[in-house]
Amino acid sequence: MKHSWRSLFLVVAGAVVALVSADLLMGRVFDAPLKRQVRNGLSDLERVPNVLVISSSHGRSFHILGEVLRERTADKVDLIAVALEAGKVDAMEWVLDRRIKPLILDSNGAIKEPLTHMMFGITWWDTCRHEVPNATAHNIVTHGWDESDYVRGFFSDGATELNRNYVRNLWRHIFSQSALVRTRFSISENFGRFTEFLRVMVNGNLAEDEYAVTLGRWNDDIENGYKCYLSDMDMTAMDRFVEFTKTHNLDLTIVLFPLKPDTVTDKGRENTIRPFANQMMEYGNENDVRIVDMTLGILNDQEFMLDLDHVNPAGNIKWSEYALENDFKFLTDLMSSEDNLIENTPEVSSAKESSRGTEQ
Repeated sequence: MKHSWRSLFLVVAGAVVALVSADLLMGRVFDAPLKRQVRNGLSDLERVPNVLVISSSHGRSFHILGEVLRERTADKVDLIAVALEAGKVDAMEWVLDRRIKPLILDSNGAIKEPLTHMMFGITWWDTCRHEVPNATAHNIVTHGWDESDYVRGFFSDGATELNRNYVRNLWRHIFSQSALVRTRFSISENFGRFTEFLRVMVNGNLAEDEYAVTLGRWNDDIENGYKCYLSDMDMTAMDRFVEFTKTHNLDLTIVLFPLKPDTVTDKGRENTIRPFANQMMEYGNENDVRIVDMTLGILNDQEFMLDLDHVNPAGNIKWSEYALENDFKFLTDLMSSEDNLIENTPEVSSAKESSRGTEQ
């Protein structure tokens, strides 16, 4: 019996050593960075910023914008971005309503200081519906739910394929420091299959045939995007988003986020991109909302990731610096507004008056 327990212990210990060694090795070969998700943004909102951004997974670029903004303003202007994987306006508005509002509203329902600005980052795809869904969006369950939502869903429907997404994502979060776990999800999200991951590791980029296939899918989606964009479901959610900002006197900017240039053919530009931008501009005029179209003309093809959708680190810095010097310059101007606000507070004014009296 003693030998049996000793053998079992050695087997388990060997498995643990092998797993840890594999994790360390993978961390040296391919240490995929952690992707910011909703829970990261909510954690950041333990402090209330000057500017709050809600976006699809492109919100990760807005997170870099926040870092550059804080650096430029010596931490006087804070921007926090909440990035919802897989987007869609209706899902993003759900996250605002259910997860973000409790963090930015006080007990009287007023916006907590110093929050004065909100930004909403979207692309045409975030308003696209070919049909009205008959179930809760999978990304709401995966990234938006908290423990209480899961418990209610479990007791209502049991263990379903949909609510298992929450458990999978929780497992992913708990083991987020593991290089093996990060690599497993990186392969499924960015490469599709392990063989393609190996090809990229060897060649340093997507093979030409794989790139052509992926690009073709993007070209086709955008060329036909006009058939599904500006859906009633998502534009109604947009209306609720706008109404919230107006009710609480928040300055709102809706940003049409950059797309990889070669994913947009001439047909795609004429069919989808240009009409979408024009209709969003009309929406902004009708609702007195600032619309900033950054879809094309800022970033080049080399500044996007292998998924042909998200901006790479160099592109994020370039876009952030461009934005703060041009369309988003009003964010850096908040620094002087904050200084003026402090200068005009009763305490500061009284101190100045006392100082003048002493000088006389």
